[in-house]
Amino acid sequence: MSRGGTSPEVVVEALGVPIGIPVTGAAADRLRRQWSRALTDREPATVVDLEHLDGHDPVALDYALTSRVTLAALDATAGSRVNLHAGAVADDEGRALAVVGASGAGKTTAVHHLARRLGYLSDETTSVDEGLLVHPHPKPLSVITDADAPRVKQSLSPDDLGLLRAPATSYLHRIVLLHRGEDDSGLAPLAPARAIAEIVSQTSSLPRLEDPVRRLADMLDACGGAWGLRYRELEHWVDDLVGLLDVEGQPPLPRLHHPGRRTDDPAGDDPAPHAWVRASWRDAVEYDDELVVMVGDRVHVLAGLGVVLWLVLEVPRTTDDLLAEVRELWGDHPDAVGLVTGALELLAHEGLLRAPDAAG
Repeated sequence: MSRGGTSPEVVVEALGVPIGIPVTGAAADRLRRQWSRALTDREPATVVDLEHLDGHDPVALDYALTSRVTLAALDATAGSRVNLHAGAVADDEGRALAVVGASGAGKTTAVHHLARRLGYLSDETTSVDEGLLVHPHPKPLSVITDADAPRVKQSLSPDDLGLLRAPATSYLHRIVLLHRGEDDSGLAPLAPARAIAEIVSQTSSLPRLEDPVRRLADMLDACGGAWGLRYRELEHWVDDLVGLLDVEGQPPLPRLHHPGRRTDDPAGDDPAPHAWVRASWRDAVEYDDELVVMVGDRVHVLAGLGVVLWLVLEVPRTTDDLLAEVRELWGDHPDAVGLVTGALELLAHEGLLRAPDAAG
């Protein structure tokens, strides 16, 4: 991406960021049509680079340009918003529904159906600020138009597809995680710890946020939790998805925040010899019986003994100390030693704890 002195012929607003596309002639006319909902007169904050793109294949060029515009917008907003791999639509009141999923989960198909009843915000990237404002990305949709060439997707304007317009301002109201497969059981509420773990894998630059796990927990609480949709054919569940905007949200569960801490700082206190210590973690949120911990850019959901051991290791402790703590909490068990040492080794293997030899 580059910044230039002359404004390109085509400037679009993606996630609230004005981005220039340096094309001219027929290509500019075609892209203006495809990006009809996003055209802006604002000065571009950045200009996408056309280097290494095949200008002789309009279909491939249009798809690649859409990807580069999206990446430029994500880069510009990294560290300030929750950027989800999600489609989004909104009703006339500005209540937005986000459908989150990996590539192939059916986001574009879902939005294609939903946006005939609700306003189109995006089919693949939903950017949410701390106040839950959704910054639209009304990009062209990649659609198969020839049944004989199912691998060729045309970039079509939401106007050409007849998708409804979203209100000027929308706020995230409901979140659905898409699970396409043979299970057609429909919508069901998700436990917040599990929902956070799944959402993390469908975000961009999340670790750059301050307290990223808490930020997702706050978002879920404000949206009445998260739902999972297990489905075979999306069109059978459109009514349920639209109706979810009026369904009462799930009450937030009590939770505790454990802000990230570096435990490998040489200026810190040396752990006691033969002690287990927590590895440095970025952020963590504790629910009643589960703990969501982010280490680096990975999130782990702990339950049972894993939660107990991680919490007890607020300060370094030896294996004997930890065994005594577990027995005091849960009583004795004939295989207590094996269970505790096995759990410790697993947590260390996953990078959540540092074993005594590594810590000392």
